[in-house]
Amino acid sequence: MIRFFICGVGLLVLAYGCVAERDVDGSGGVGGATQSSGASGVTTGGTTAGLFILRGKVVGPDGTFDGEVLVDGALIGCVAQGDACSKANPDAGLLVTNGVIAPGLIDTHNHILFDIFDNDDWSPTLPTTCSTATDCAASSYCKSGACACTPFGCKYTDHDRWPKEAEYGLMLDYKQCLEDASQGKPLWCPLSLDGTTNSKKCEMNKWGSMKGLVAGTTSIVGLPGQSSACFYGLARSIDVEQNGLEHDRVQTSAIFPPAKTSADGVCNNVASGDTEAYLIHVGEGVNQTALGEFDKLYNLTSTPGCLFGSATAITHGTAFGPPEFEKMAAAGMKLIWSPASNVSLYGATTDIPAARAAGVTVALAPDWSMGGSQNLLDELRFARDWSEKHWSGVLSDEELVTMVTKNAASALGLGDVMGRLEPGFLADLVVFGGDAADPYGTIVDATPATVRLVLVGGAALYGDPEFAALASKGPACDSTALCGATKFLCVADDSGHPKAEQTLTEVKEALESALSMLDGIDELPVASCGGSCPKGQACFERTVNPFADASKCPAPCAAGEACFQVAQSGSTPYKCLPKNACAPVKARTLAPLTPLVRCN
Repeated sequence: MIRFFICGVGLLVLAYGCVAERDVDGSGGVGGATQSSGASGVTTGGTTAGLFILRGKVVGPDGTFDGEVLVDGALIGCVAQGDACSKANPDAGLLVTNGVIAPGLIDTHNHILFDIFDNDDWSPTLPTTCSTATDCAASSYCKSGACACTPFGCKYTDHDRWPKEAEYGLMLDYKQCLEDASQGKPLWCPLSLDGTTNSKKCEMNKWGSMKGLVAGTTSIVGLPGQSSACFYGLARSIDVEQNGLEHDRVQTSAIFPPAKTSADGVCNNVASGDTEAYLIHVGEGVNQTALGEFDKLYNLTSTPGCLFGSATAITHGTAFGPPEFEKMAAAGMKLIWSPASNVSLYGATTDIPAARAAGVTVALAPDWSMGGSQNLLDELRFARDWSEKHWSGVLSDEELVTMVTKNAASALGLGDVMGRLEPGFLADLVVFGGDAADPYGTIVDATPATVRLVLVGGAALYGDPEFAALASKGPACDSTALCGATKFLCVADDSGHPKAEQTLTEVKEALESALSMLDGIDELPVASCGGSCPKGQACFERTVNPFADASKCPAPCAAGEACFQVAQSGSTPYKCLPKNACAPVKARTLAPLTPLVRCN
């Protein structure tokens, strides 16, 4: 059998014998990556390099130690102290990393299609200084108790308030247009973005996935809505079919309350085993409305309380206190915590000390790039800083790392396949550079520049150039500079999936071009819309719907109207609509694309 080995001086080659140890501190070329199947039918985003061993400070399931991890295809074959893995597998190549070897980080809560944006595109448009309710009331968005003063300025009180901002609405319009969203697009959205091939949903997902991958994130719950074959590869898209796990048993709900029929369906799926984890936004906010969502969740279903079980993980729970956490713990429910986003929107975050005291399993996740963190590493540092400033440092670095590995896997019902370095688990792992004497602190302090290697299912997808040969053959990986560090990043593959061949540069250029195109859509003279538009709106040409032959409409169209196709099927797929119409003003531009990493 041909395997990878380290031979000679700093050279990785294919051979039948020849085993040599190597310190990975030099420089190397950039390899490539393809798709393949790993052991147990697990598919991964890249061809594995076969059988090889990483030596360093290992973050094991029961503590840290100097030792080794054997990667055998898509799975971990050995985790042991000292050189036990090498002795048991003398034919395996050995790489001395001089780093911290940890499980891949797991992002349990991200709105991945929004990650083409960040704070430069939107953050709450509220007064930054606030000492009285009158200060908040200076904002037109702060009516009827929508806002309250906090130590961080004027903030919203629950999740139904901030989506009404016009500034947020414009960003949402761009996102919906670019992804060709079935739930609605702005009337000025060009037809050139219609359909899977033309839309930028694949590129949006890839960009968000790459933002996670370079920060050591190997799995993401991205809430992308309708799945697409192009989601295959890069970090695992856990909540879609293309997750490399042969099944998708995770259901999500970003809207509260979900429809009763939907909630009943989740209960049925959990009972049948089709769903192993249900992630739902509940209690996001700081007022009584947000708190009341806990009881509403209990009574929402035809069988009250059927969602109060071990499959349910509540995202946010910002309004909760000891009574709610005690009930969650009794039911085996988990909690997903996004402190940076909470503080940005509400000026407060979830009472994690109370959740811990009750025995609730807590996972940590960044939510999204606007107000939330750019990646899980940023979120880890935000959580540590918050703990030190507000909770007397109750959260240790070890516990924080557990929140994004073991606890995260548990919240997804995947605790038996990922989140720990154990034989038989998926070879989703990260090598961090830094102080091996303080492994957990090294991880929390890490940045994409100090992430030395990321494996997903044994496939090297990101890291320092000296590890690039592990990416194996196939389309060339990209070489990119991130915060002063040169890295390889394997984006393209030859799987044949839609847009699989795209490189990092091509993904970026496609998104940049699309954003610039939307920025360039101009308003029409108000006379083109009958002479006036409501306050805050302007006149635009209707480009979201294709023109249709006038005969297809049920009646002749009036002056200024045309026959448009508004649906693919149904009783009235064609309608007479104004050629031009009023829509919210596009008050700003949203290009350029937010970077993969903000180095500051």
